Formats: sequence, structure tokens, C-alpha cells
Amino acid sequence: MTKQEFLDELRQVLSGEVSSECIMDSYRYYSTYIEEKMRGGKSEEQVVEELGRPSLIARSIIAAHSGEREVDEIYTEDGKTRRVKNNPFAQSSVFGSKEDKEQKQAQSKREKKPFVFDFTAWYAKVLYVLIFILLILIVVGLIRIGILVLIRFGIPILLVLGVIYLIMYFMK
Repeated sequence: MTKQEFLDELRQVLSGEVSSECIMDSYRYYSTYIEEKMRGGKSEEQVVEELGRPSLIARSIIAAHSGEREVDEIYTEDGKTRRVKNNPFAQSSVFGSKEDKEQKQAQSKREKKPFVFDFTAWYAKVLYVLIFILLILIVVGLIRIGILVLIRFGIPILLVLGVIYLIMYFMK
């Protein structure tokens, strides 16, 4: 695999998962790293082979930026996650120590973020459908009440008025 293929795959796997700044930082970092190693006498293929699969590196970057990585997880070369007891990398990993993670979790629990209603989210669409159904039920109910009132009061009134009209017509 060439340097460009490595960087393209890394960018592709990262896109949509982390910010564009993170993608560019990672791209620059690995591009510079490969160039430095090549200046040190290694071939492009050797450096890329030593780095490993770009999808594995990307997965670690995504986990680091999303805060999802647990200290007892190791990403294997085939891209799968393997749980390990007493992970040797837990205390010295780039993701911080256990205490740092616990401190961040406690801080995030303390910070209450205000709820912002997203009008394009799935729950908003469900709410729109429920409101529409409710409006239809109200309109149908009003029409039904109108018809019942007409039958109960309108027809007898019309009959009485008709009888009065006939009486007045024949009384002339």
C-alpha cells in the first residue's frame, strides 16, 4: 500500500465520524510521519506496513474523540474489538488514565445541557403525525356533533315552521 492509498483510506473511514479539523490533523500527522520515516531510510511500503491498517487507526481516533473507548478494549488488526481483563495499555494509553476518565464522567454528569427541540429529528416527525391525527379527529368530531344537532333540533324546527306556513296559507 502506498502513502496516498493509506491516507485516502484513513480520511474515508474518518469522514462523517469526527470533525473535519480532526480529519485534517490526522491526515497531516500521518503524512508527516511517513515522510520523516522515509527520510530516515525506510521505504514507503515499509513505513505504511509498520503503521498497520488505516481503518484500525481511524477506529482508535474515532473512539478517542467520541469518548466511547473503554479501558478494557483493544482493537485488533482485523478491525474488531476484543475485551481484555487488565489491559496493559489502560494506564498509559492516549485516552488518559482511569482517574481522568472518571473525572470527565463526573464533570459531564454535573453539566446539564439544556434540551433543544430538533424539528428534523425522528421524534419531531412522530409528533407532527400525532398532531395531524388529533386535528382530523377534532374536525370529524365537530362535523358529527353538527349533524346530530341538525337532526335533533333542526328537523323538528323545520317541521313546525312548515306546519305554521301551511296553516297560514290555508287560512287566507
